[in-house]
Amino acid sequence: MNCLLCDSPISGSLTWRSLFSLAPDHDVCSTCSNQFEKIAGPVCNMCGRPQQTSRKCADCLAREAKTEPRLLLRQNRSVYLYNEAMKDSLARFKFRGDAKIIKAYQRDFAAGFKAVYPTNTHILVPIPLSAERQAERGFNQSELLASLLGRPVTSPLIRLNNEKQSKKSKAERLSAEKKFSCRVNSAEGMNVILIDDIYTTGATLHQAAEVLLTKGKALSVSSFTLIRS
Repeated sequence: MNCLLCDSPISGSLTWRSLFSLAPDHDVCSTCSNQFEKIAGPVCNMCGRPQQTSRKCADCLAREAKTEPRLLLRQNRSVYLYNEAMKDSLARFKFRGDAKIIKAYQRDFAAGFKAVYPTNTHILVPIPLSAERQAERGFNQSELLASLLGRPVTSPLIRLNNEKQSKKSKAERLSAEKKFSCRVNSAEGMNVILIDDIYTTGATLHQAAEVLLTKGKALSVSSFTLIRS
């Protein structure tokens, strides 16, 4: 078997799994996987940004100051930092339609989620793409990530526009028009965890949370992303 990222042969150690499946335990070679930087140590207790303490970061304090507390995303946690290796692999996965690269993240993503959300009391809601973007890409990366977690998934959110967030500045993301709607009471009584590929400014996730809390009547909304930039 070859590495999903660099295509070099993988020669893993012999385990019961690899013995019976005649395949190595990993889909990514150690050279590539070691370039991914997992988040460790203190993070902002709201957005999950790595920092020296677990206090809320300046961005989260600013958001709190202008938003009703009940409408805020309860917390975000992420698995990886957005370094060059992750940037390259995400570009292949997300923008070049190489869906099989999801396997490169599977182990760490599932383990990270279980560590942060160990109970089974949450419902997963992947961030939706517009119909045009999904047709162009062939899949929704957030739905693929959610499928790795073995938890109930529902899709109450409706995407309202088609603007690429990756092409916007931080200020443009923060001031963007509303991106989502949902059916009335479509998340009623749910403790929701939004699933997405990357948390940058948090604008997308906070807007989704607000819609689910107000129109959808969710009990709470948190999020879990592959990457924290």
